[in-house]
Amino acid sequence: MLNLFQSIRKLHVYRSRNPIDESLRGWNSFTPPLKPRAFLDLGVSDIAYRFCSTKRDIWLKKRMGVVVEPNEAMKRGLLVHNIFHYTSREVAKYILMDYDPWDAYELSYRRCIKVVCRDHRDAMCARLCREFSFIWSSLAMEMNEPIAVTEFVVDGTPLGLSRHLRVDALFQGSIVIELKYGVYRHDYAVALAGYALAMESYLEIPIDFGVIMMVNGDGTKIRIEPIYIDDSLRQEFVSSRDEVIDILLSDVEPPKSSSCPQTCPYRKFCV
Repeated sequence: MLNLFQSIRKLHVYRSRNPIDESLRGWNSFTPPLKPRAFLDLGVSDIAYRFCSTKRDIWLKKRMGVVVEPNEAMKRGLLVHNIFHYTSREVAKYILMDYDPWDAYELSYRRCIKVVCRDHRDAMCARLCREFSFIWSSLAMEMNEPIAVTEFVVDGTPLGLSRHLRVDALFQGSIVIELKYGVYRHDYAVALAGYALAMESYLEIPIDFGVIMMVNGDGTKIRIEPIYIDDSLRQEFVSSRDEVIDILLSDVEPPKSSSCPQTCPYRKFCV
């Protein structure tokens, strides 16, 4: 895990060879290509994630007001995020109280078991309490300080996004961390670009690097994928945003997907 930020440092080589086009910086949200066609309070997930190939799910959500019940995968993903955020705050709290990082690890782990796993009595919850407490404590020891702000709120309205975007974590003020449950998808890197653009607009500082942190199905493995948020990812996010805006402004309902995944929570509304 500590090799994570060594990997990020290696991304500086990619940036030196392929610098980011200034027109694709979030602080240029008032000029093309970043200027949105409409301001529809969109989430990054509404834009970046292609669970539905025709974007019918976004139409149902935004135009039809459909509210779905979370499926099992969504519930597990929420649990993973709760553990991630809880252990980050607990470790930071104990470090700021001058506890040794390993004492902070023990205290965070025990508190997480007691509080977060109270309604989730399974091995996965306990395992992730231990793993995330260890990650935050190890990084705090490496950096000699609490190392991340979780659930960082960003106003994305200049880009046509929600005014309450929540970044999973922000490391050292300029590295975006996106936590996901399951296997790696290219969509996740596109989502990182969306958060980077929103943060550049909000903070007016460059956000060039991100990290996708993936927890597998039973919580036995946490994979780390450092990402250079280059022009291609930024352009892909902006193109997808414009596509979603056009869909929502049109009165033509998107067709049903020919390859609807079984796990789509909107599936029953497309029958």
